[in-house]
Amino acid sequence: MLLSPRRPLLIVLALSQAFPVLAAPQELDEQDMQAVRVTATRAQGFMPNTVEAGSFRGSDVMDVPATVNVITREVLELQAAAGLYDALRNTAGVTRQQNGGDTWDQLVIRGIAVENRTNYRLNGSLPLMNFGQVAMENKERVEVLKGATALYYGFTSPAGVVNFVTKRAGSVPVNTVGLALDDNGSAVASADVARRFGQRQEFGVRVNAAGGTLGSHLDGVGNGNRGFASAAIDWRVNERLRLRADLEYDKRRVTEQVGVNLPPTVGGVIQLPRAVDPRRLVGPDWARFETHARNVQLRADVALNQDWALTLEAGHAETRRERNLPIFRFDNAASVATGAGRITGNSQFADVDSDMLRAELAGRFVTGALTHDLTLGASGTDKGQAPVYQSNYTIPFQNLYDPVPIRNAGFGAVPTQPTTAALESRDKGLYLVDRIQLGQWQLIGGVRRVDYWSRQGANRYDVSETTPLAAVIWRARADFSLYASMAEGLEEGEAAPAGSANEGARLAPGVSKQKEVGARWRTGGGFLTQLALFDIDRPGYYTNAANVFTADGEQRYRGVELSAQGRVTRRLSWQGSAQVLDPEFRDIGAAYDGKLPENAARRTASSYLAYELDAVPGLSLTLGAYYTGRRPVNDLNQAWLGGTTLFSVGGRYATQAFGKRTTWQLNIDNAGDKQYWAGAGTRLSAGLPRLVKLSVKVDL
Repeated sequence: MLLSPRRPLLIVLALSQAFPVLAAPQELDEQDMQAVRVTATRAQGFMPNTVEAGSFRGSDVMDVPATVNVITREVLELQAAAGLYDALRNTAGVTRQQNGGDTWDQLVIRGIAVENRTNYRLNGSLPLMNFGQVAMENKERVEVLKGATALYYGFTSPAGVVNFVTKRAGSVPVNTVGLALDDNGSAVASADVARRFGQRQEFGVRVNAAGGTLGSHLDGVGNGNRGFASAAIDWRVNERLRLRADLEYDKRRVTEQVGVNLPPTVGGVIQLPRAVDPRRLVGPDWARFETHARNVQLRADVALNQDWALTLEAGHAETRRERNLPIFRFDNAASVATGAGRITGNSQFADVDSDMLRAELAGRFVTGALTHDLTLGASGTDKGQAPVYQSNYTIPFQNLYDPVPIRNAGFGAVPTQPTTAALESRDKGLYLVDRIQLGQWQLIGGVRRVDYWSRQGANRYDVSETTPLAAVIWRARADFSLYASMAEGLEEGEAAPAGSANEGARLAPGVSKQKEVGARWRTGGGFLTQLALFDIDRPGYYTNAANVFTADGEQRYRGVELSAQGRVTRRLSWQGSAQVLDPEFRDIGAAYDGKLPENAARRTASSYLAYELDAVPGLSLTLGAYYTGRRPVNDLNQAWLGGTTLFSVGGRYATQAFGKRTTWQLNIDNAGDKQYWAGAGTRLSAGLPRLVKLSVKVDL
């Protein structure tokens, strides 16, 4: 049931009474179980200390031989991040694909599409189904481990893995209530409550809740709604056993703007329509987009002795989505100038889920002068999608530039046979990683054996593969490291796009190869700088001259990425990143060779500054700039989206009100109110207009 704006306030008051503050709380973050050191190192403002993604879970960021970007809780709060792209716009190489952000975020990283079923993880493990917006209220930080990640995660796109780390109860109680408003008409109340209790404070609970109305930027469209609740629970049973559980539920409903189908080609070139006013509703006001997401994750850490520990994990993630997808289509190439066209849409219900099991043995032993940190694990993930029965509708007349309210539509019958067959897949793997330390040097070797099968209609695949990882790290100093690595990735074959002769067919799994070298420098004042050069080769997915989607070529992605984050001075914090990418098709034919994969931008960059004013204690001002370079709308590069720079500004003021710490915050996204196309693919999506957000939080 949707939470009313008052419900979180009632919840926080009830929990405050249920879990009273205990006297003299112990510093549990510093208590280590015998043999299992559970790190709970918080980020220093903008700068992260540890990484939870991949086989590097709990590692110092200086000891990770791959590009990893972390958006800390401080940044998420300063920016009032409300979804996935709000967080990841702070890392270079991330662009939107097809959707403009009004419903959910489909992303591209390093020019490669991020797979919605495999590449999003909760607490380093559970695969989340990214078919609706991701809740941010209970996230401590967001990590992006870029590149091939098959060693730990099995079948994943070599774009990288996005990992969401949840908040947990620490030694300091939390009692925070808040209210967030925006100029679209949104009003969402929230609560964040955390307690430790028990004789030794061995129990920890953190509860987050939010609910209210979601306003729409579309003129004349009624409000949507949202309800969210989560709980992060941990129990230190004794010095050898720790149990953890995470539960999440998120429900939201909004109205979806039309996507714009690419116009027909003329002489091998597509003339794109001019960017439209995103506030003007082109499609029907009943184009509902509603999602229900449920995630459950369980974990047990067992100390076997002084040197060895066992981790057991299980989880389930599910997203149900109802959608009336509207797509605008031009009548012909000439109508791009006038905006004349029609809307064809479909009504669909999707139910996607995943079940995960993982067992991992980790320990340390010494052979001569070498110290080995060994990890041996087994994991299995079952993913499924219920059959989709898609009914279509048609709106015969509409104008993209001067839309009129839609009064009627022609609806087709609901089919008796599924339009998209049920999907089932299983990914089982055994993996071994050995990190060998010798003085300032670390050598890392790993291997994974994967057994994978998938079934969807007539498409059936059974694959067994072995994927390696090799890396070397030189810690020249405690604050400076160099690394080089080679890895392989495994990915599910892409599905043939709409309009191809084999539309909807999923191709056979593919293998990608990655090489990377990099450097990191971390200052004692809390500033981290990273530089990486990478080279990724993967199967070349494309539509051939016979209009058949295939994968018999190669896509190569070479690039350099620079990032910096942390405290520049006592008052100034900064997070910035830039990437230069050279992506291209190879070994296919003249029509494709040398061209860029769709949505791959050669240049991307971001910069975000926060300054605390000396003259006004408690006041900080923020400024952000986010650049996405020009990128092709399709693999044939028949048209390009222009480069776009968006700006954000904000301010936060923390003070005391009635004896309680109170924080007021103002954020303005797309401050220049720029009109632009945010994403491409089979269709264009309009970028969101300027959004003004005001929030207040009170620590009770």
